[in-house]
Amino acid sequence: MDRIILSLFWLGIFANSLTGEIGISPSETGIQPEKSLFSRLHTLSIHIKDPAVHDSVFHFLKDKLQLPVYYPPMALGDRKYAGIFAGNLVLEPCGPYTQFNYKTDFKAIFFGLNFETDDSISSVVKVLDHLNMKFEIHGDEYIYLTDNEVSGENTFIGISNRKEKEKDHSKLDSLRSAMNSNLESDLGIEYVKEVQIGYPGNKNLERWKDLIYPSDLDKSKAWHVSNSLNIGFVLSKIKEVKGITFKVKSLEKAKMYAKENGLFGTEYNGAIAIDPKKSFGLSICFTE
Repeated sequence: MDRIILSLFWLGIFANSLTGEIGISPSETGIQPEKSLFSRLHTLSIHIKDPAVHDSVFHFLKDKLQLPVYYPPMALGDRKYAGIFAGNLVLEPCGPYTQFNYKTDFKAIFFGLNFETDDSISSVVKVLDHLNMKFEIHGDEYIYLTDNEVSGENTFIGISNRKEKEKDHSKLDSLRSAMNSNLESDLGIEYVKEVQIGYPGNKNLERWKDLIYPSDLDKSKAWHVSNSLNIGFVLSKIKEVKGITFKVKSLEKAKMYAKENGLFGTEYNGAIAIDPKKSFGLSICFTE
């Protein structure tokens, strides 16, 4: 339930930002971080447009991709929410929403990047002020970035330092252990290896570099968020989360599973891609 409340919070403040109901004035002082603001990517939200599609996306992740449930489906008003654990982050199908000005039509899209920080929110505020990065703040646990060089169009960025995160991390560790010991998984997903982010131009990419400092991008324009997760940046017409790549135990076994279950799309450079028609338009790949 705590996680559901957090999800609703992120969605609420983004909706409010569109009408200008929340704001913060930059302070006169700031600091340059000695370590990255982000300790981990906790949740990648998946927005849907049709309530019926929400149920289908949830079961696709749970049944077809054989991923464990972080929290079960629930409805609040006209919207539906659910959480699926993907080995090192949570995938959260949610929606539909009428207040977002999406730049593309879709059944489902990867949308929100919700990061955790080990720093206090007040410390994060100082860093963002120093960077002249636009943001909104709520209490002492949550920040939402409104800087139009990194947020907006088909993505947004949240930062949290929640009081209950130790309890949450214990739950994630338990789900991770269950995944690792699941010998019945024919697909064999271990974790999300890469999240691919589209950026329209160099100004957007430089803003991301400011945000993740002192971390940097490698030659392939990938940010190594952790030992298991990279965020790769590619040129795109809009700001968006383009897709994800899962690490699997055996690519050959995953390929066989995908073909047997009607999911197989293409194979290239040591990876296979799911047919987007079978994943509601979500770009999903597998690699070893």
